[in-house]
Amino acid sequence: MKPMRYCSTLGMVFCLITLSGCFLKSQPAQYYTLNPMQRPEARPDFKPRFTVSVGPVILPDSLKRPQIAIRTNDNQVGFSEFHKWAGPLKDDAKRILAENLGILLTEEGATVSTDELLIEPDYRVVVNINRFDGVPGETAWLNAVWTLKDQKSQKVVAVTQSLLTEIVSGPGYPDLVNAQSRTLAALSQEIAAEIKKLRKSP
Repeated sequence: MKPMRYCSTLGMVFCLITLSGCFLKSQPAQYYTLNPMQRPEARPDFKPRFTVSVGPVILPDSLKRPQIAIRTNDNQVGFSEFHKWAGPLKDDAKRILAENLGILLTEEGATVSTDELLIEPDYRVVVNINRFDGVPGETAWLNAVWTLKDQKSQKVVAVTQSLLTEIVSGPGYPDLVNAQSRTLAALSQEIAAEIKKLRKSP
């Protein structure tokens, strides 16, 4: 009788593992992208005066993965298999920064693009992101060091660290991603302000 009980127990365990696996596989992964600032209506009198290239955007190894990072405590980060970035985070962040800067610098006549498209820009922005995570329903964090380089003079005209936070409006991952998009918008505003100051200086 003991061998039969043993086999029966193994069978139950196998069934539970199989059912658990089927349950996990039945949950489809959700994919997310960052969103840019709201774009105002196009100005018909726009005249390009200078160009800005954004990139590269550098990430730590912990963020070079599709899963969205969630801060569980000061020294621990978790990753969900069911909530992922739709593409490489560094490329998405670079695209958003370029779009935001293009919006913020429209009146100055800036043409802004990523480093793959603008080979010889007037200014180049390089961003090193050290932290980009958050807690759903609480806070999103962005810690980045960025440099602004005048390509004509080949001089770095600004090196700045930005520590930015945004309140997450709801408990879901879409709310977290929206808050993370707002941190990138705030970073874009800091970079745009530096470029405007540089353009006004003699």
